Order: sequence, then structure tokens, then C-alpha cells
Amino acid sequence: MKNVVLTTLGVLFALMSAFFLYYTVRLVLMNMFAADAAAHRTSGMLIGAIAFPIATFVFGIISRLCFKNRSRKVQ
Repeated sequence: MKNVVLTTLGVLFALMSAFFLYYTVRLVLMNMFAADAAAHRTSGMLIGAIAFPIATFVFGIISRLCFKNRSRKVQ
């Protein structure tokens, strides 16, 4: 039962990490290549530039811990 829960949580956190990674890359590319990027540089873009990579990292670490603890043998 513990393995099923940890596997499910690991997959969910990995998906959330992938979601925020996508939006991090999208934000960077939009900022670099959009013709009117200066018009969209607002506080929301700055918050996203800080929060999205942090969320990607945190959710990735949580996912990794779930998968790591799943395979650990109970003694």
C-alpha cells in the first residue's frame, strides 16, 4: 500500500515539475524572442521568472524523494 501511494505521489509531483519546467522555458523564450516582449515585462513576469524555476526544483526533489523512499526496504 505504501508503495502505491508513494508511486502515485511521485508521478503527480513529477508531472507538476514538468508543468513548471514547461512554463519556465516558455517564459524565457517569450522574453527572448517576442517582438513586443518589453510591453509584457511586468511584475507578473518577474514573479514567474523567480517562482517557476523554484517550483520546478522543489516538485522535482519531492518526486525524487517519493520514488527513493518507495524502493526502500522496511526492516
